[in-house]
Amino acid sequence: MNQFQRLFAPRSIAVIGASDDPKRAGGECVNALLKHGYKGGIYPVNPRLQNVYGLDFFPSVKHIKADIDLAVIALPAKAVPDVVTECGERGISNVIVLGAGFREVGPEGAALQDAMVANARKLGVRIVGPNCLGLANIHERVFAAFGSISRPPLLNPGPVSMVMQSGGFGSSLAFACHAAGIGFRILVSSGNEADLNAPQLMDALVDDDKTEIILGYIEGVDDGRALMAVAQRAMEKGKTLLLWKAGKTRQGVKSAATHTANMTGTYDIWKAALRQCGVIEVRSIDEAADYIKVLLAKKYPRGRNVAVVTASGGSAVVYADAADEYGLQLETPSAQTLTILRESFPLPASIQNPIDLAGTGVNDKTKPKYVRGLKALLDDPAIHQLCPMFSAMTGTPMKIGAEALAELEPQTDKPMIVFSSVPYEVGSEAFDIMKAAGIPVLFSPSGVVRAQAMLADYAAARARLKGAAPIPQATHSVSTHGHASGSGTLDEMQSKQIVHAFVPVTQDVIVSADDESALRNLAVRFPVAVKIVSPDIAHKSDVGGVVLNVKDGDELLNAWKTVIANARKHRPSARITGVLVAQMITDGIETLLGITNDDVFGPVIAFGMGGVLAEVQRDIAYRIAPFGADEARSMIDQLRSRPIFDGIRGKPAADVDALVDALVKASEFAWAQRDSVAEVDVNPLLVRPKGLGVIAADAVVVRRGE
Repeated sequence: MNQFQRLFAPRSIAVIGASDDPKRAGGECVNALLKHGYKGGIYPVNPRLQNVYGLDFFPSVKHIKADIDLAVIALPAKAVPDVVTECGERGISNVIVLGAGFREVGPEGAALQDAMVANARKLGVRIVGPNCLGLANIHERVFAAFGSISRPPLLNPGPVSMVMQSGGFGSSLAFACHAAGIGFRILVSSGNEADLNAPQLMDALVDDDKTEIILGYIEGVDDGRALMAVAQRAMEKGKTLLLWKAGKTRQGVKSAATHTANMTGTYDIWKAALRQCGVIEVRSIDEAADYIKVLLAKKYPRGRNVAVVTASGGSAVVYADAADEYGLQLETPSAQTLTILRESFPLPASIQNPIDLAGTGVNDKTKPKYVRGLKALLDDPAIHQLCPMFSAMTGTPMKIGAEALAELEPQTDKPMIVFSSVPYEVGSEAFDIMKAAGIPVLFSPSGVVRAQAMLADYAAARARLKGAAPIPQATHSVSTHGHASGSGTLDEMQSKQIVHAFVPVTQDVIVSADDESALRNLAVRFPVAVKIVSPDIAHKSDVGGVVLNVKDGDELLNAWKTVIANARKHRPSARITGVLVAQMITDGIETLLGITNDDVFGPVIAFGMGGVLAEVQRDIAYRIAPFGADEARSMIDQLRSRPIFDGIRGKPAADVDALVDALVKASEFAWAQRDSVAEVDVNPLLVRPKGLGVIAADAVVVRRGE
């Protein structure tokens, strides 16, 4: 057994701080192990007790002669560091610290936590907690815990394991899934995460053969890339990671000058990271239960086309509204399928999608035709998922319908998700038939649509990530390649010299703010843009520091005077480097390409629609850097404004291939320069017609301090 196997399925457990009071954590843990059928050795430790619950008590772990795989510590915080040392000296490699009084209470508690971890490190002890509910292995009847997960009603065994940073809410989530018929394998409450953290525990569960789905409830992690690596490894092993990320409305505090930083919140990056590595995000208890039920069927669609067969027209309307919202297509069946549907379903059924049986139920006589009609839909290459709706159907018709679906289930690799609104008690036979056949049943039409959309997204992620390179895990770069040094915000000319490493820039000339005569000798091709250059003015348009479409020498002189005057009026203390006379590109789509450095995930690329309205439109996608062409293309496809790049109202299609290349190179630059570049804002990045590439018309670079 490796260390995590001994943690998750211990052959023997010492409960240090065991009590004769079952309401105290130490007493509740011993009681749970005894009452719920744990077959391993139980060794309670308390020097003041001798024999309770029919068990011999020990003065300390030093007095236990048996080998111990796991110690549960239920003691006041001040006693814990020394007890951890005793465990390590005794050869116990895993401990769970249930009690509070550590980092969460202030400096004194933080010092105790640090001492506990230091003692553990010296002796190779791993710690779950402190300030946690503990661990439960439902299969092995291990309840190294106290509180709700150790009390009736006990969770049923199943293939879902869970890691929860909040023991209280995590337990609520688990019991809601239990009420929906979902069984569990291992549950771990990680608490303060003094040692083992949520990603490490999830990673260990990836290697547990009986775990098929990992559900996580987290409020934050220190290393987001480690979490992404766990998700990638889980997918490689055919396991699914679902995550509820709490605290997602808190925005990062931004003091930087760039559009990108101003538009980037904590949750923006979390959401992008989870999508990028194939994690399924859940946002409610019902959603978690629904998603797990459909994922356990292990059937993944090849696209987003769906079909509905219903006896309730209203249910179909609700479904169709939700399908529009979630990007599912109620596809018209093929001519061959329509012929079979006409023969299978009685008039006045509508055979358009949704297929409306107009209140007609299923009986023994019509069952063969019902099966034939559904099979035709499942066999139709244009249909990727099927929703048979039972709505309020009960009794014999519901049972016969369930039997029909159970007959079809092994004949298809396409997901079938049933909608039924009746409680289990009035349809128990039908529900049992469908459960035995592995057919998920959800209790709202929109819930079915949401689950179908999740399956379509997840299937696409599985295909996209197959064989993908692992996300880099190093924290710091080895070399900055000489692109940037020093610190602070650079002016446009300096910034463009840096961003030219990953994207072409406009041809520019800088003119002194004090030398009007220099304008007379400029060899420029009109029209041009005229812009103030100052490291203290990041958003030049805000102060009237930009004049576009300057057509001749006279306009150039006037524009030069205007931007200087406006800058001095609105920002009198700003340092003015000069005035930039820049090549005007008139055939490009204005976009924004940005780089930020997140405290959790490191370098992040932002891409979206740009220009002065970028922060208003907020049509923007994020990815963790670095990444390849497929991920870059998916960023572009994610935008609401994506059709613009295909050409609209007679305009030519944009050079998307060049844009993809720029995004990939920017992501590589961001990763290589993560120690020297804090932020980059290329706005606008002009995407020109196909074959003409992309070009940076403006840029701001913020360098990291030394």
